[in-house]
Amino acid sequence: MCEVFGLWILEDKSMSSLPGCIGLDAATATVESEEIAELQQAVVEELGISMEELRHFIDEELEKMDCVQQRKKQLAELETWVIQKESEVAHVDQLFDDASRAVTNCESLVKDFYSKLGLQYRDSSSEDESSRPTEIIEIPDEDDDVLSID
Repeated sequence: MCEVFGLWILEDKSMSSLPGCIGLDAATATVESEEIAELQQAVVEELGISMEELRHFIDEELEKMDCVQQRKKQLAELETWVIQKESEVAHVDQLFDDASRAVTNCESLVKDFYSKLGLQYRDSSSEDESSRPTEIIEIPDEDDDVLSID
């Protein structure tokens, strides 16, 4: 059920589905827009200029402020930087795509070469090979002489 007290419309949340009941948000927005319209009219009457002229005047004064000019300069620099970084990202993405295609082409060439040599090409990764123990053969040379200290 909705009850009206002055300009405020109150709503019982349990009855919100009933037709004719305005939600609190809608009522607040209606009251706020009415208050804004009244304030705008008072400004027009008091200052003798329209709201559009007032907005234009305020914008001009804001543009003259150093902090606003500095902020605009910073935003322009940031925008330039973002555009540059987006370009760099696109370039790096293209490099990765090109490298991936080159690796695929290289692998194809190696497979063909193995085939022509009569060998079998096996797909494997270094991780597969690292699980098997590898035998290391050490060949001593003259530089490996150990000096003993008596």
